[in-house]
Amino acid sequence: MKIGEKIKAARKKRGWTLEQLGNATGMGISTLSGYENDNTKGGPDPDTLCKIADALNDLSVLVHHCQACPVRNHVFIKQFPDLNNIRRDPAIIASRLRKEMTEAAEALDRLSERFSDADFKSSPDYMEIFEAGMEQVIDAKRCIEVLEFELVLSGTHSSADLKKIYDRQQAKCIAHGHHKPEEQAA
Repeated sequence: MKIGEKIKAARKKRGWTLEQLGNATGMGISTLSGYENDNTKGGPDPDTLCKIADALNDLSVLVHHCQACPVRNHVFIKQFPDLNNIRRDPAIIASRLRKEMTEAAEALDRLSERFSDADFKSSPDYMEIFEAGMEQVIDAKRCIEVLEFELVLSGTHSSADLKKIYDRQQAKCIAHGHHKPEEQAA
């Protein structure tokens, strides 16, 4: 599949016309049509692709471009062969996330215990415990981000699916008086 076909497929998946995409990106219909029909030499430049992908809320357009990039295929992958072996299966990532979250929960138990001391920062080993604990928490956060990214990248779910879940969770938090956004906190 060429980049133009990928843009067209992403646009149709979103249910948009060329006019709607043009309004969202500030580009003319004839320009976008040229991109979709691969009538432009070299296709759209990377900045334009980013603008189109953002408007469509579809990372697959950028991933397709990167996967077809000769620099990536001939230089990057040869320079970093370990990257060829990354397993991107959501089940594997979810399993790793579970492990990271368990380790993060244990680290948070240690941090909670330390934070409950009256003058916790004066303990000689505080920074060591704090840094080690926060590393585990950050590992879990990064693993969550990887899972979300791979679910969208694989086409299993869209960014809109994830946003809907975030919005629903935010509404629950607001209903319970927690984590109110600044504009609603007043």
